[in-house]
Amino acid sequence: MIFSSLYTSRLDEELGTDDSTTLFTTARRKSAINRGMREFAELTECVTRWSTIAITSTHSGELDLALPLSDFIRLAKAPVEFEYIDASSNVTVLSGQDDLPMRDVKWLDDYEPGWRETTVSTTEQLPQLTYTRTDGAFYYLGFWPPPSSGSSASMSVRLSYVSYPAALTSDTQEPYGSQRVDLRPWHQAAVHYGAHVLEKLRRDDQASQAQLQQFLGYVSRYIQDTRKKGGQVITQARSYFRSRSRQSEKDPRT
Repeated sequence: MIFSSLYTSRLDEELGTDDSTTLFTTARRKSAINRGMREFAELTECVTRWSTIAITSTHSGELDLALPLSDFIRLAKAPVEFEYIDASSNVTVLSGQDDLPMRDVKWLDDYEPGWRETTVSTTEQLPQLTYTRTDGAFYYLGFWPPPSSGSSASMSVRLSYVSYPAALTSDTQEPYGSQRVDLRPWHQAAVHYGAHVLEKLRRDDQASQAQLQQFLGYVSRYIQDTRKKGGQVITQARSYFRSRSRQSEKDPRT
């Protein structure tokens, strides 16, 4: 379904009018459809991107993700990947629950006391885990301990994140891109959200809420249809075998 169909005939059907010059102007219609696309993408995580960001020791273990990723909403479900390439071009990749688990600040406070005082090493140092934290307008992805590279080595992080879809501007464009044929059955969701927004212009709260409920129905069905089939696997929050090994390495008696 192309953009022109969404903001004309599809919206006409939901609004019960083809007005595009007085109240439901073409500009308002287009804006409402784009808002619907963004809302659907944010609630369903249907638009994700991968990005690789170079890391230096000057980052002190934290990256402000809003700086390199202007369309960033939040991290996706895929695990963060940390890559280290030494001077001999040997590659080490850390990712997943065993090699690079995702924790939170409270977990670090509980299980790694003094973690905030950990300094960046002057030699090779690989992280054991990742965490996220917010500080006002900033959203940080952190690594602990802070990674550092040896001479002639490089570090980078590859991550998947939920992204805002590109706004539609041309009548022939398709929501989320023509390559995303899997999302074509869900284009109507943006129409319902657009109608929800536009109904407010004629102060019809009941009609606006009815359109919102239809939009949320699309969101629920999408999440249900794309949910991983089968049971859930329960894993330990802390790898005790790995922790035991680390404690032995830190113990001065060994």
